[in-house]
Amino acid sequence: MITTTIPFAKLRGSDANVRKSSTYAAAGIAALAASIEGHGLLQPLIVSPSRGRKSLFDVHAGGRRLAALALLVEAGKLGKDHPVEVRLCEDEDAAARELSLAENLLHEPMTAAEECTAYRDIIAEGASAEDVARRFGVTVRHVHGRMRLAELAEPIFAALAEGTITLDVAMAYGATSDRAAQLSAWERYSDSWAADNPQAIRRAIAETGLSGRDPLALLVGESEYQAAGGRIERDLFAAEGEGTWIDADIARDLAMKKLTFEAEVAQLATKLAWVKPVAATRVPYDDTRDLQGYFPDHAEPSPEAQDRMAEIERRHEEIEEEIEQTEDEDAAQALYDEQERLSAEYDALRKTDVIIPDEDREHVGTFLVIGQDGTPELVDRYYTAAKCVRSDSAQADTGEEAGDSASDAIDPEEEQAGLLDALPRGLEEQLAKDRRDILALHIAHDPALALDLAIFSLARDQAGHFGYSDTGCSIRITDRFEPAGLKDIPPSGAREQLEQVRVGLPNDWALIEDSFASFLAFRALDEDTRASWLAYAVSQSLQASLASGERNKPFQSGLGVLLGIDVARHWRPGAESFFDRLKKRQILGVLGEIDPAMPGRYALAKKSELASAATKLCSGDAIVEPAIRERALRWVPEQLAFVPPVSADDTSVGDGDEASADIAGEEEVPAGEDEHEDDEADALVADFARAA
Repeated sequence: MITTTIPFAKLRGSDANVRKSSTYAAAGIAALAASIEGHGLLQPLIVSPSRGRKSLFDVHAGGRRLAALALLVEAGKLGKDHPVEVRLCEDEDAAARELSLAENLLHEPMTAAEECTAYRDIIAEGASAEDVARRFGVTVRHVHGRMRLAELAEPIFAALAEGTITLDVAMAYGATSDRAAQLSAWERYSDSWAADNPQAIRRAIAETGLSGRDPLALLVGESEYQAAGGRIERDLFAAEGEGTWIDADIARDLAMKKLTFEAEVAQLATKLAWVKPVAATRVPYDDTRDLQGYFPDHAEPSPEAQDRMAEIERRHEEIEEEIEQTEDEDAAQALYDEQERLSAEYDALRKTDVIIPDEDREHVGTFLVIGQDGTPELVDRYYTAAKCVRSDSAQADTGEEAGDSASDAIDPEEEQAGLLDALPRGLEEQLAKDRRDILALHIAHDPALALDLAIFSLARDQAGHFGYSDTGCSIRITDRFEPAGLKDIPPSGAREQLEQVRVGLPNDWALIEDSFASFLAFRALDEDTRASWLAYAVSQSLQASLASGERNKPFQSGLGVLLGIDVARHWRPGAESFFDRLKKRQILGVLGEIDPAMPGRYALAKKSELASAATKLCSGDAIVEPAIRERALRWVPEQLAFVPPVSADDTSVGDGDEASADIAGEEEVPAGEDEHEDDEADALVADFARAA
């Protein structure tokens, strides 16, 4: 081969090139053209004289470069006679095809880390991001994103360069330029189940700052926050107004100044004794703990308002019927939206002027909070430190005593039927596995029951029962046909405790290759250890099940009742493992089960923010009233519960609370002392026989 130059007009693509021009991405060719324009052709084309037309040359390797040169010629940036550096090959057939194949297969594009380093070095030499974008045919935003990645904390960037984390994971860490926050998240997640979960990493980083769409941020305003020295970290793909406010303290100080001014104005307008500003969307329980609720009378709505309220009530009933009948998700969502608008209008019509006697007004006050849209809002409840009570007529209107609240009227055991009927298959499978693990954990701690279950399962076939086994217990122990469940989620508490049980059992006997010698070693174990191994082995024979639906296994529900299992002690709904998998209206429905006021507060929140809030609430980390916190800590989907079958006499069965307390870390109950009384066992048998 010889190296020379040939005018562009004499070059054409070769039919022997294994990569055809039709497969080239337009954006990639444009970027390559920009690079050639800025830096010239860095690598010569490989050509040979064309058959039949000796004045032309076929390009065997460098088809993308030829297409980029053609784009520059077409744009008038290069002439048709522009000299192109080539390497001339005389062999036209096998050599040309081999050269084309070798170049295309061996060519390896730069990694994201190499691209980041290259951009950083070019900009360090004095070029701007705009210059780099223009030279390489990319957007300025792309350059800024790569520069953000180039500034990642060293261990994170090293992992990206080595290929041990993906670009998506690196971008999640790059959601903030605060290296301390990056390292904190890296130390927490790099060796955990969430190492490859960008969503979990972004959530962990976001918790250290304030979302640009947070109501507090909307109240303050981005420009005012930045003018006060506040910093904003924008995600690589964040739109204007989005991002994380790093200096949350600055934002809270600015918000309190605004709220304090608005509270003073509101106090003068309402003539209340006090209006206290709160930099949150709701009043914390601690602020009302030492106060009493004050319930004033309200003026009667006007006749026109009463007529409109009646119309809204009728339309509400119609919407409920339409929702039940529709199968179109979009149509159902539109009906839910209409329902929310009508509810807001109804509440506005009902909230007429309050009537507070002068003798009470000097003691009564309320709070000013931040609405979901960032505007200050007066709370529509009143409080007093004095022992004032509302009038008898007001009590009669609502049917509640002073100090009661709407949330207190909710039954903690309220039915959840229909709330989570349409679960994604993966989530349903995961819940079935979680429920099975909870039951398995209790059986692993109850050798006596495990022995009974093992003997029952083995002997039943020999006792003349040849029908289908609906116990969900594959004691033989065969394939449990484990469902896939969800990927990249943390293990449940029950699964971790089961693993601790297994690790705590001696297994030297199982490492002996000779089966009979292994059996003798097992027999040499003390009785308690053998019983524990039996209990654990039986627990691993259980199949995944739910309390309803296709995976319903009443036999396992009966075991759970027998053991007195409290699912809430072992399973709490998390963001990744539960709420992220639900639709937004389903999450709002769960919040409404816990506190009817919550759906209204979070109606405008993003689904990710809603999932985080629901997770904190159900884990007990949210600051709420004690009654709401208790309901949240006990909430579980009905599919996970272990409940007896519904019968006419509603017999209460099972005294397994002691076993549950043992597993939860409370006082241990010796094996054999939790046997049921005959009458309770008979009631249990009768209930499940009727259900069958």
